[in-house]
Amino acid sequence: MKDIYSGGTQVVVYLGDGKNHRPKRLSEHHIISKAPNQQHFYNDERDGVHLEEFWAALSASAMPSLPTNDRSKRPRIRSRHLSSTFHMFCLLRVLGDEVLTSDLVDRMRKLTAMDPSCDLLGTMVETLRCMLLNPWWQRIWVVQEMIVSRAAVVRCGTVTCPWDMFIATASSLSSSSVDMSTIFRPDSIKVLQYFCRQVLSFRDLRNQWKKNLGAPMLTLLQDFSARRATDERDKVFALLGLASHSQRFLALASYEDSVADVYRATAVELIRRSHSLEIWHGDLARKNRRDLASWVPDWSAVYDEGDRQRAQRGGSEKGERSSTWKLTVVQSEGGYWKFVAEGMTLLLHWINENPQERKLPKRMEEEFDSYHRLLNITCLVFYRRGNANALVTTVERIQELCISLKAHCSWGSAYEDLAKHPSISAFGRSAAFYREVKSKSEVGQVTPNMDLESRDDFWFGKDTAAWLDRMAIRYETVTFRTPKSETAIQHHFRWELEELIWYPDERRRKSFLSMESMPLGTVRHVGERLFSWDDRDSAFSTISKWVSYYEKMSGYHRVKLAKTLLGETNLTETLQSTAEVDGVGDKSHRDTVEALLLEWLDHVLERHDFPDDANMKPLNEALVLATTGRVMFALNDSTLGLGPGSMTVGDEVMMLPGTSSPFVLRFRLPERDESLEGPAYAVVGDCYLDPSSSDEKKKLPNPWPGWLPETIMPIELKVYWERRRIYLF
Repeated sequence: MKDIYSGGTQVVVYLGDGKNHRPKRLSEHHIISKAPNQQHFYNDERDGVHLEEFWAALSASAMPSLPTNDRSKRPRIRSRHLSSTFHMFCLLRVLGDEVLTSDLVDRMRKLTAMDPSCDLLGTMVETLRCMLLNPWWQRIWVVQEMIVSRAAVVRCGTVTCPWDMFIATASSLSSSSVDMSTIFRPDSIKVLQYFCRQVLSFRDLRNQWKKNLGAPMLTLLQDFSARRATDERDKVFALLGLASHSQRFLALASYEDSVADVYRATAVELIRRSHSLEIWHGDLARKNRRDLASWVPDWSAVYDEGDRQRAQRGGSEKGERSSTWKLTVVQSEGGYWKFVAEGMTLLLHWINENPQERKLPKRMEEEFDSYHRLLNITCLVFYRRGNANALVTTVERIQELCISLKAHCSWGSAYEDLAKHPSISAFGRSAAFYREVKSKSEVGQVTPNMDLESRDDFWFGKDTAAWLDRMAIRYETVTFRTPKSETAIQHHFRWELEELIWYPDERRRKSFLSMESMPLGTVRHVGERLFSWDDRDSAFSTISKWVSYYEKMSGYHRVKLAKTLLGETNLTETLQSTAEVDGVGDKSHRDTVEALLLEWLDHVLERHDFPDDANMKPLNEALVLATTGRVMFALNDSTLGLGPGSMTVGDEVMMLPGTSSPFVLRFRLPERDESLEGPAYAVVGDCYLDPSSSDEKKKLPNPWPGWLPETIMPIELKVYWERRRIYLF
C-alpha cells in the first residue's frame, strides 16, 4: 500500500457529496449531465474571487429582515445562505490566514451587535462537523495514502482544495492569539478543536516522512488508535510501513496469525527494540479484547487522550532521565548465551583498564569454577551432540571469560587489606569502617550486630547489597518471553532460565514475562477518577476531594501535595522564568518556587478556577496534563502519587527495568498448572510518585559496565537483595 500511494502523482481525498456526511458515489450520468460548476481553492492569492463571494454572502445574510411576529421589532439575521460546502471551505481558508481572521473577527462583532442571537459561523461549522463524520476520518488504511503521497487534494461535493489548506487552518487555529470564543460558540469551538487534532496528526508525520525519517511505531499506534479497521490486525499492519527504519518489523505482517498473537508479537518487538517498557504507559485495563495478557496493550482500543499527551510530551524528558536499570529481551537460547558473553566481556574490559583498583572478591573464584564446570555438564554435551556449532562457540567463549575473570578475584579478607584498600567504599562500606572493625576485633569487641560473617568473606553483609546492585543489576533486567514450542528451551535444560518453561502441550503454553522488580509500596487509598477537564466544575470538585482526604494524613505537607498534582512536570524549567532568582539550587530560589506553588494551590482550591496570572499559566497546564484520566493515591508509607483510573486499594507499586516511572501491579493467584518461582501479577499501568516522599534507598545506583549471570552469584548475596523476580501474566 505504501509503494502504491507513494508512486502516484497525487492522492484525492474524497469526503462525500457535500450534501450529507455519507460518501455517496455520483453516477456517471449525473456527473456528465447535471454536475454543477467545480470550485477550486489553491491556498494562495488565486482564492481572492471565492473570498469576495464569501464576504458578500456574509453581508447579504446580515441584511436585517423584519420578523413576522409584531411583538418583536428587533431585526433577525438569516444564516441559511451560508450552509453550503463552498462557504465552509471559505471559512477554513479565512481561518488559515491571520489577516483574514482579524477581518472576520471585526465583521462578526458588528453582526453580533445587531443580533446577539446570530450564529452565522455556527452554520458553517455544522457543515464542517458533517464532513468530519465521513468514514474517511475513521479508517486506518488512509493514513498511509495521506502520509506517503507526493501531493494530496481534498474533494467534498463540487469543492476541492489542497490538503495544505487544511494544514494551514489547523496550524493557525492551534497557535492563534485570537480568542475564538468571541466569534464561535462553545459547541463550534469543540468541532474546530477536533478538526485540528485530526489534521495535525498527519502534519508532523508527513514532514518526517519527507525527510526519510518515519516515526516511532509506538507513536503511530497511539496517534491513530481511534481509527478503525475491518480486520483488527490491520490496526498494526496498516502502520508498519510508516515506522522509522529501526522499527519496521514487517516480518510480523502475517494474516495467518490470530489477533492476539499479532498484538503480543508487536508488544514484544517494541520492548525488545526500545529496551524500555514505555508501551505500558497509561491505563492497560483499557482493553476491548479479553484474550490478551495484561502486559499486552490492546492496539484495537482507543488510547486515552490524557495518556497519549503525557506519553508523548514527556518522551524527551524521560529520554534524558532514562533509567540506569537497563532492559533486554531474550527470546531464544542462542540469544541468551550471546547476552551473557557480552556482559562478561564488558566487565572484563572495564576491569582490565585499571586492574589494580578494580578487583572481584576472592570468594568468587569457586563460583567461576562451578559455572565453568556446569556449562560442560549441562549444555555443551547436548549442543555438541546436536551439532549446534554456533551455541558451542558462544558457550566456550563464556568459559574462557570465566577463567579470565577468575584471575581478578583477589580481594582478601584480612582486615589490613580491607582497611587500606582505596576502593572498598564502592562495595558498601568505607575503609574507616574496616579500620574500626580491626581495632575492635583486636580487643574482642566484634559483636553479631555488626553484620559480620565468621567465614573469611565476612564482609558479605547487608551493606554489600549496593555492590550487588552494581554487579548484577543489568543482568537481572533481562526479560524473557515464553517462546513457541519449536524454539523453546529443552524441557530438561532448566538452568537459570526457569522463565523459558516449555509446555509439551502447546495449548497449555502460557504467555508471560519474567523480570526483576523493586517493591516501593502497597496502595492503601485511591481517590475518585478525574475523567476530563472539559467539565471544569467537576474536575475542580474532584481535586478538592483528593485534597480533603490527604489533609488528614500524618505527615501532610502542602508543598508536596502541590508537586504531586503537577505530576512529572519539571518545576525548575517550568518556573525558571517566573522565579526571579539566579541559581536554581539556592535556598532563596526554592523559597520563591514554593511560595508560588502555595499561592497557586490556594487559588485553585478556594475559587475552583485557574489563576489568570501569566506566571501561573504553566502550572495550570501542568495540572490538566498530569491529572486527566487519573486518580490520586497514597501508599502505606503516606507517599502520594497519580495513577491509572483502574487501580484499586491493595495494588502494589514497583520499579521495573527499562523505565524511570514506577508501575502499578495487581497480585494474581497462580493457576493449578503453573509452577512459578515468584509471585504473579497483572500490569495495571504506569504511575507518578512524589519523589520528595520517596526514600533514598529507592534510588537505583549507577551500574558498573557489564553483568554476570545470577547463577554465578554466591547464595548469601541474594539474601540481601531487595529485588525479587516476578511473573507478569
